[in-house]
Amino acid sequence: MMWRMRGRTQVTVIALTIATLILILYRMSANDVTTPSIMKEINVHLTKMENINEFSTVTQKTEEKSRQQEYEARIMADVRGKGASEDDRLGRRLMFPNDHNIHSGENRANDVKEDLGGSWSSGVHPFRGNRVVHLDLKGAPPRVSYYEDFFPLIRSLGATGILMEYEDMFPFSGPHLQDLPAYNAYSESDIQRILQLATNNGLEIIPLIQTFGHLEFLLKLQKFSELREVQKYPQVICPTHNSTFDLLSTMIDQVVALHPDIKYLHIGCDEVYYLGECVRCGLTMVDHQWSKKQLFLHHVSRLAKYVRDKHPGVTPLTWDDEFRELTAPELEEWGIAKLLEPVIWKYTPDVASYIAPEVWDKYAEVFPAVWIASAFKGATGSDKYITDISYHLENHQSWMDIISSYSGQLKFKGIFITGWQRYDHFSVLCELLPVGIPSLAASLAFIHSNNRGTALIPQQVLDILKCDGTIPMSPGAGRTRCNFPGAAVLDAVERLYTLHLSVDRMLADSTVKGWMTSYNVDHGFSSPSHVEHATAELDRCKMELVYIERDIRSAMSDVYDRYTVAEWVSTFLRPLDTRLQSLWDAREKLLSRTHWPKRPLDILKSSVTHNL
Repeated sequence: MMWRMRGRTQVTVIALTIATLILILYRMSANDVTTPSIMKEINVHLTKMENINEFSTVTQKTEEKSRQQEYEARIMADVRGKGASEDDRLGRRLMFPNDHNIHSGENRANDVKEDLGGSWSSGVHPFRGNRVVHLDLKGAPPRVSYYEDFFPLIRSLGATGILMEYEDMFPFSGPHLQDLPAYNAYSESDIQRILQLATNNGLEIIPLIQTFGHLEFLLKLQKFSELREVQKYPQVICPTHNSTFDLLSTMIDQVVALHPDIKYLHIGCDEVYYLGECVRCGLTMVDHQWSKKQLFLHHVSRLAKYVRDKHPGVTPLTWDDEFRELTAPELEEWGIAKLLEPVIWKYTPDVASYIAPEVWDKYAEVFPAVWIASAFKGATGSDKYITDISYHLENHQSWMDIISSYSGQLKFKGIFITGWQRYDHFSVLCELLPVGIPSLAASLAFIHSNNRGTALIPQQVLDILKCDGTIPMSPGAGRTRCNFPGAAVLDAVERLYTLHLSVDRMLADSTVKGWMTSYNVDHGFSSPSHVEHATAELDRCKMELVYIERDIRSAMSDVYDRYTVAEWVSTFLRPLDTRLQSLWDAREKLLSRTHWPKRPLDILKSSVTHNL
């Protein structure tokens, strides 16, 4: 009874509220009454509502009453013309990002040239610095012809430059370096064509060459093994070996020679895991009374100074991770700020948790300008083959928060949106470039927009990617139906991901676990009906894998050479094919039996007789 009374009371309150508001709005539009009379009428109405609600408070929860009072207060504020607080307005923009009646001057979703982020809420400023897309070429160089379509695409999405990490894809030459290039490396004419395509599309090329850590492509070779800081680890070069500086400076000269108009050269220097380990470095530190930090700074400053002196007008860039543990006086002692600009990198959704405020304060004290680096792919697992867009958007949101917090102290010159192809020279391929394009597009739109707030990709981005419908933000959340360059690769990869899920479900089924174990198979002992039930989807899965391999080979051949195609198939299709074939063989063996022995199965008949 009390619940029915309460319900009728609430209906009455709502009806009276709606009727009163309609009357008020009508009279306001007709200019029949003044604001004071309106307020008087509203106050009378609210008094009546309070009297009615006195009856319903018997069963009304405290939080419900509080919400109702807050709602009534907002109605009063709107009618009085005071409006909501800035937080309320921002909250409304987050909930209704396309409501152009709310600060329409801030929401520029339809302004194609100015804003790619029409689905994101207003109230923030777009990133005005350089927006440079990182291409990690090691072991998987796209065909030069692919850049003819890729460069115009990313330019239309807001990119201003390309960070080309060549590694063993650069055509090093001469008696000391001729063994460095991979067999499928770019030629000099290839690079000249790439540079021309970039120029035609208004994209600035910044080469990246590793000069300290991540030199596996060089140190793996017997010819250069003596340059390793630790003999069994071909990752870090010894900074004090007599041949090191000449070798690295020659590499730098050849890269700059093929990029004659560059303004920046990235010289790497990240993740120098082994430092001061060899005898030479130990003796050098003793002679100069250096710490490992000073040994690091000596090598980096020497290389940066070489670049500036030998190639005037070229500014060296380095990754910043080895600077984070250094003090401002240590950096200033070696004149680092006058020699190079740091690139502060982090690819997680919570950048601030990894880079402490004191690091930003130190950089603000030392460096006139810095760069930052986010990721659009290749940062969620060394063997991941499909991109989680939502993860990378969170990374970019985190970076934009950092910029908002520290832009008063630091000049953020640009952002490198990295797309790693391998975690290092020896690791397998992770997400292919075409697979990461929707994530790249979303990331570029996000940082270039003054509209952020929802997880939806702006319609203009979908139009540029020629998408039919939305793009799934996470793996397995749907299919991407777009027609950008290389989209067929993504389509086949998404089908593979779906197939993996199907196979995992099949193998996790209780019938497989209970009737198709290695014990069952070894002894040919199982229930045919359960085996058939457990493998009902097996034929379809095997056939789907055949189709996927056919389609991925065809799609990848438009983007990559046959070596990259073969490696990808071997890495991501063959293991699944092996699993399916193993299950197939097990099924055939188990279903071939029509008679089964008595237990125990592991004891020969003669042994059973003897034991009896």
